[in-house]
Amino acid sequence: MKFLEDSHGCAGWRGEMAERIRAFDWSRTELGNFDTWPRSLSSSMQLMLASPLPMVMLWGRPGYMIYNDAYSEFAGGRHPYLLGSPVELGWPEVAEFNRHVVDTCLAGGTLSFRNKELVLLRSGIPEDVWMDLYYSPIADDDGKPGGVMAMVVETSERVMSERRRQAVEESLLRFTRDLEQRVAEEVEARLVAEEQLRQSQKLEAIGGLTGGVAHDFNNLLQVIAGNLHLLARHEPQNANVQRRVAASIAAVERGAKLSSQLLAFARRQPLSPAICTPRQIFDGLGELLQRALGETLQVHMRAPANLWRVFVDRNQLENAILNLAINARDAMKGEGTIDLGAENIRLDRAFCTGKGIVAGDYVRVSVADTGAGMPPQVLAQAFEPFFTTKPDGQGTGLGLSMVFGFVKQSGGHIEMSSVVGQGTRVQLYFPRSLRTAGNETTTAEVQQRGGHERILVVEDNEAVRNSTVELLREEGYQVLTAANADVAMQMLLEGGAVDLIFTDVVMPGLIKSSDLAAWAKVQNPPVTVLFTSGHTRDIISRNHQLSPDTHLLGKPYGPDALTRMIRTVING
Repeated sequence: MKFLEDSHGCAGWRGEMAERIRAFDWSRTELGNFDTWPRSLSSSMQLMLASPLPMVMLWGRPGYMIYNDAYSEFAGGRHPYLLGSPVELGWPEVAEFNRHVVDTCLAGGTLSFRNKELVLLRSGIPEDVWMDLYYSPIADDDGKPGGVMAMVVETSERVMSERRRQAVEESLLRFTRDLEQRVAEEVEARLVAEEQLRQSQKLEAIGGLTGGVAHDFNNLLQVIAGNLHLLARHEPQNANVQRRVAASIAAVERGAKLSSQLLAFARRQPLSPAICTPRQIFDGLGELLQRALGETLQVHMRAPANLWRVFVDRNQLENAILNLAINARDAMKGEGTIDLGAENIRLDRAFCTGKGIVAGDYVRVSVADTGAGMPPQVLAQAFEPFFTTKPDGQGTGLGLSMVFGFVKQSGGHIEMSSVVGQGTRVQLYFPRSLRTAGNETTTAEVQQRGGHERILVVEDNEAVRNSTVELLREEGYQVLTAANADVAMQMLLEGGAVDLIFTDVVMPGLIKSSDLAAWAKVQNPPVTVLFTSGHTRDIISRNHQLSPDTHLLGKPYGPDALTRMIRTVING
């Protein structure tokens, strides 16, 4: 790296990032024009650009990002959009960590981390990354901390290698004990593991197949549904057409339900939460539970009238309760009493620590039995997929793991307690919701009609794209189209201004839909994104759980659902 003197007497630089820094419009930030930067900032940047290690400066309280060539490689798909971005917007998944760094260094402190583990979305999907991190303050021209100099050394490969090495060593120690016994145990364990692996691979293969089939099936249903709705609108006075369209749409809805069941089996179906109370769930479950559990088993329900509302997928909550009740029935061998209860509860910070939830108001749903109970070693594995104490052929071991996933995906928490000979209690905690079902319905009706906004429709299936565009234009929207995210990004980078990007999740091309959304999120002002798909995979989710700021409209959708969702997303 060579350094030259420019016409302003400031240091000039060579290299890709040097050129990007010089060309960037810094007047949009608090740093102001490049020519007016403090000499201390220019000097620090000179050292940074010369470093072969990944380095980034976070300047000012917002932490505007200025980095070198090595850091641009570390940033992956986030580069070059990180340049000039406040660090909390550039890396939103670790915003709290970076805010602590900036606050500490601007107060004059330093920080260092050894093999720090973070989850980053460098290429649009979550990945576990380990790093050595070093942070120190940079003085401004007045000698006060004006920014942060960060050195980032990724150690993921080293950490994983060390873990593999250690694992090879929790194996050598085991084998040095009683060799003959260990060989026998290992052979037995290998047979069990291979059988579990075969079952897991079979379910995963079937899940991938059914998920893919459901995706293609939903695209076909979307084309059919879109054109049926358009036909109905174009022939409003033709009773014969309306009758036939209604019958066809009903068939499409049955097909969509079948597709939803396929996705539920594949555990790739996003939840459809709504406002309800556990008492409403209990009222609807009473007869079903009694039929499923048999006459020799009693169900006692306790749900006070003043229960708080929760925002959950009602069908999934019903399935979870039914699953737990059936487990209780089996534990009591079909005879006894199951207590099904719900209550309002306030969880404090001490209880919530390490559980992935925050302190506040919750509704607790509990299912308790007086069955055989479980010893501690069994209880510790109860939520693990494929773990079961039932005889072969009488249980898959997926029931509790699916309940666990649903509760966590709903922003809640699940706990299980058990005593051998006394029974088991499972408690589900769901956050209290202050929304009302009545307000939601009214809002949806008011917002159903379209507006004047401009929408970019990104969809690789031409038939789906055409029917969606026609539906939107009939609602009064201005519509632009792109066959994939590559074309959409080019249109936007060339100055195309839109109010919303309506994009399919799974498309061909170099740029993923999640990359397009990540770019839209860091624009000023941000561009709203609404996803649509018949099969989300993990492209826009983590463990099939959508983040609160990710909006998804499942296929197939009708005009009412489409316009209602668009109004909801545009209006925030």
